[in-house]
Amino acid sequence: IVNSKARDRDLIITAAGGLPGEVMKNWRVKAPNTFDCEFGFSCMGYEIAAGWGAAMADPTRTPIVMIGDGTYMMMNSDIYSTVLSGHKMILIVCDNGGYAVINRLQNAKGGASFNNLIKDCRVKEPFAVDFGKHAESMGALTRHVDSLADLGDAVEWAQTTDRTTVLTIVSDAFTWTPGDAWWDVGVPQVSERAEVNAAAKDQQEGR
Repeated sequence: IVNSKARDRDLIITAAGGLPGEVMKNWRVKAPNTFDCEFGFSCMGYEIAAGWGAAMADPTRTPIVMIGDGTYMMMNSDIYSTVLSGHKMILIVCDNGGYAVINRLQNAKGGASFNNLIKDCRVKEPFAVDFGKHAESMGALTRHVDSLADLGDAVEWAQTTDRTTVLTIVSDAFTWTPGDAWWDVGVPQVSERAEVNAAAKDQQEGR
């Protein structure tokens, strides 16, 4: 949906978590030099800073930055800087309830979910961050969308605003676009968990 609403010269920026895989599989580039995906080091925190830099470098187009909620929590203060300096970007925060890709990796390697999803953290009453209100406090314009059906209208609105605009949407923590490559991530060879022992066997066969 975001791709369908992006204008020909709009620059998509993302990094880390599940979004590099999603844009590699689903984004259709409309013009040269409009795709910036920091993939090799999964560099959490690159996205918003890169959006600011891209807006500075070329004021004739608006960067579209896609980011997960976990990465947003690690590095968000440049939203304030973009508003102060007049460098607009459109930021889309996909809120899947924590560091969901790392949780999926934990599970895939036989581990139990631990401390990555907010619901699994060690507090009696886990609570979510209101990313829209947080971004508003730094001067951005914001809108929360409840479904993909509303996302297209929100992107079109964001294209008309006069400053950095943040769209937030809840996304699923356990599903993603299929088509992955095998990932060589080590697994303990000895464990009391049957799931870990099974994952160790799969790891050896994969190698």
